[in-house]
Amino acid sequence: MPPRPASDGAAGTACGPRSSSSSTATGTRDDRTPRGRGMTVSEALAVMHAARAASGRVARYALVCGATPVHLGTFVAAELQRRLADTRVEIVNGPYGDVLGGLEQAARIDGDGAVVVVEWSDLDRRLGLRDAAGWRPGDLPDVVTNAAWACDAIVAGVGRLADRMPVAISGPTLPLPPVAFTPGWMASTVAVDLRRLAADLAARHAHLAGVRVVESQRLDTLSAPGTRLDVRSWLTIGFPYRRPHAAILGELLAQLLVPTAPKKGLITDLDDTVWRGVLGEASVSWDLDHRSHAHALYQQLLAALADAGVLIGVVCKADATTVEAGLAARDLLLPRERLFPVEAHWEPKSVSVERILRAWNIDAASVVFVDDSPAELAEVQSVYPDLTALRFPTGDDAGVYALLEELRDLFGKPRLVPEDGLRAPTTATGALPPVASGADRLDAFLARAEQELTVLPVATPGDGRALELVNKTNQFNLNGRRYTDGEWRALVERDGSVALVLAYRERYGPLGRISVLAGRRAGAHLTVDTWVLSCRAFSRRIEWATLAWLFDRWHLSDITFAYAPTPKNHLATGFLQELVDGALPAAPRVSAAAFAARKPALSIRWSAAECP
Repeated sequence: MPPRPASDGAAGTACGPRSSSSSTATGTRDDRTPRGRGMTVSEALAVMHAARAASGRVARYALVCGATPVHLGTFVAAELQRRLADTRVEIVNGPYGDVLGGLEQAARIDGDGAVVVVEWSDLDRRLGLRDAAGWRPGDLPDVVTNAAWACDAIVAGVGRLADRMPVAISGPTLPLPPVAFTPGWMASTVAVDLRRLAADLAARHAHLAGVRVVESQRLDTLSAPGTRLDVRSWLTIGFPYRRPHAAILGELLAQLLVPTAPKKGLITDLDDTVWRGVLGEASVSWDLDHRSHAHALYQQLLAALADAGVLIGVVCKADATTVEAGLAARDLLLPRERLFPVEAHWEPKSVSVERILRAWNIDAASVVFVDDSPAELAEVQSVYPDLTALRFPTGDDAGVYALLEELRDLFGKPRLVPEDGLRAPTTATGALPPVASGADRLDAFLARAEQELTVLPVATPGDGRALELVNKTNQFNLNGRRYTDGEWRALVERDGSVALVLAYRERYGPLGRISVLAGRRAGAHLTVDTWVLSCRAFSRRIEWATLAWLFDRWHLSDITFAYAPTPKNHLATGFLQELVDGALPAAPRVSAAAFAARKPALSIRWSAAECP
């Protein structure tokens, strides 16, 4: 069932929907994942107290709101802090009662992000409770006019702020005061007009690059609108929220600024999951007539996830011929070509999952497994404890709907980029000719591949592909460093910065932007601070071609790598080992001559592009 709304005596519920009692959700959770409820004040203070000893950098976030922040500031700081474990979070508060002034002040600080909270009283002070400026019927048209002007000014201020740092914003969350002359059960023109302005304000913000808006539907689910206002607190100290609402709002705003990394792949069972019934034993269905339409909704969501770049694999204990016949059904809403691999046999499902993970070349922590059987879920998770396992609650339509919401949260991302549509077809190794092992065979294959690389500058803000690649890539990752939006901007905009994105295509199709490199150049010397290469582009010698381009482009004498081993970056480690003699040092340095002596044959051509 969906989560229950917070009450005044409870701390709240999750940022994400809770599965029904018939489903099982397991797997590891990172510190950015919604915890299941908002914090209490004591929990938030404990988080902040523990962070005082943090030895990492200080991350500064602006908090802009018209009210006195009080607990909201505490909750925002604590929620950001638990997502940034090695960083000490500081909150810079704007001036009281002046959202526009707060936006201007925030744009002048050197910050990692900003939280903006807009309430009705920020659109017109007569919509608050601390100003007795007139609710007479003759005042109401002017209230709407003034609110429209305020909306325009706020959008302009948020746009300027977003040019400097990422922004998370919420629109009015409190009830309108009883300003209208109509009874409370009748919509007044002033209330309708004000809510129209608020909806338009959210829409305008959602279309701004670098701005993320709290979803009001989720907030309404987690914090019932009628339980949010604390009149006494507002009149006494200028803080209008009950603490449970402030906790939920703080968690959602922090989640927007430091989101959970989306999952990359979903492995699904078929029987009593994709469809109702057991293939080969009885007829299967996914329609209203057979009361199995919830399975059609699941198919529909899987198809949408696949189009957004999520890998979809299938495991089923059945013979392959029967399974292929079932997947070929004309009215199946999930296209067969979007499913790769399809593992159909009688071996344990953990064996199938292992094969799929190898084919996708991603780790189990990035994958969700959906099955109707608790026993199958347990068997797979006994082998892959980091995998997220969810039970499909067959026969429980409300439970299925809750599962769909949970899957949308697990795979959701702030934006789609062209590479998302390419990911599923290009990850399927069956789309490429088989390559036998051995350098000679690889040379022959690559010579026929018509490889092409384009070097692009890193664009900030607005284009999140570079940062997305850096933060989600593990195997070819120079040091495993993750960045917030603010840290990444500071890195690529510093003096002497070199920041590149590589886009790749070949005769078998484009892979899109697959590599990011950032560093510092001083004359003929280059230090590489961050370098990642997508798993979709392995075994194409792109890493060799990248260094060859750098040496040639700037006539470099040497390149130094800010390398650090991680539990997962074995591919980056192996490549650097090929460049040096003996044990790999902490900061490997490769000269132009040494690189030229080791460089293999390259068949990659560079397209004409505006290179940095």
